Amino acid sequence: MDKTVAALVGCVLLVGCVPEGNARNKEDKIVLSEQDRQALESASTTKEQLTYLYQNFEPVLNRDDTLKGVDADENGIRDDIDEFINALMIPENERGYYQQSARFLQTVFDYDYSAGTEVDTEVADLHSEKLLPIIHCLEQLGLDWDDAVGTKDTVHALTLNTKLRSQHYASYNKALDGTVVEFSEPTGDDCE
Repeated sequence: MDKTVAALVGCVLLVGCVPEGNARNKEDKIVLSEQDRQALESASTTKEQLTYLYQNFEPVLNRDDTLKGVDADENGIRDDIDEFINALMIPENERGYYQQSARFLQTVFDYDYSAGTEVDTEVADLHSEKLLPIIHCLEQLGLDWDDAVGTKDTVHALTLNTKLRSQHYASYNKALDGTVVEFSEPTGDDCE
């Protein structure tokens, strides 16, 4: 294999480089065909829908060299992740759960946890407590636990799609090492 082909294969495998010009993805938007809609509607789980979207619209994912990516509408969700969530064929309240979860993850990028100080741990611990309303929301909506958590985890994987983002999240998790979250009671209105 010559060096050019090897470099291209390496680029695709390591950072997901994809040739430009995919007609289905105009201006970094997910444009669903009737075939796409039928495939999404026939999926038995939300996670299957998201997997289908990723397999067919992966070039939409932002891979710039920033932590937060682009959030042009300033709704707290990176625009490409918003595209994937909005393309799901699910009820609006369920979509709200995934948006709430995506917003939570996006705020992890607001602080640098890499120094490993006690303050970093305190900030990470305070941040992790914001996850509780999301868990309560999942329960409040009566979503299938395995599907909802699997879909949320996939959204998080799509969000942490560069080395910089993954390393930052690893620093956040490391800062949380040894901390304990006290579970609170649901308020009945934990969904945003």
